Amino acid sequence: MICIIAAVAANGIIGSNGGIPWDIPEDRHYFRNITEDGVLIMGRRTYESIGRPLPGRYNIVISRNTDYTGSMLRTVANLEEAIKAAERYVQRKRKGDIFLCGGAEIYRQGLAFTKKLYLTELYDEYEGDVYFPEFNRDEFGCVSCDEHHELGLRFCVYERLNK
Repeated sequence: MICIIAAVAANGIIGSNGGIPWDIPEDRHYFRNITEDGVLIMGRRTYESIGRPLPGRYNIVISRNTDYTGSMLRTVANLEEAIKAAERYVQRKRKGDIFLCGGAEIYRQGLAFTKKLYLTELYDEYEGDVYFPEFNRDEFGCVSCDEHHELGLRFCVYERLNK
């Protein structure tokens, strides 16, 4: 299943100056738990902001630069290639989902065929220069939303309706 996972500020911000403008350990833990044993698809800038392949997952980087190498890392030229490679990997391993994990252009391109959204929705607005793309919320139904007022966020899962 193709999913999107993202943390989004109240004003739509997902990034600032090549990084994330907040540091919330509970969100990192949520990301790790949800994506474990899955395939991560990310753009070059997202990969460079992380700095390494994330352990316990197969990492696919979309870039023209093929210098990124590693045992759990593959580089492809576009999202279509990335999804094909991810589907082959999942089929071979017989487990795991495919997660689009940034940046904004990968999310924008992937929304059309995403079945599930895992969104950490932050209550506060943040300064930044990268926004999560607008999407038709009528196409997705909220299947769970775990409020954490003390952290200023909620973990919400949306599934595509009628598709």
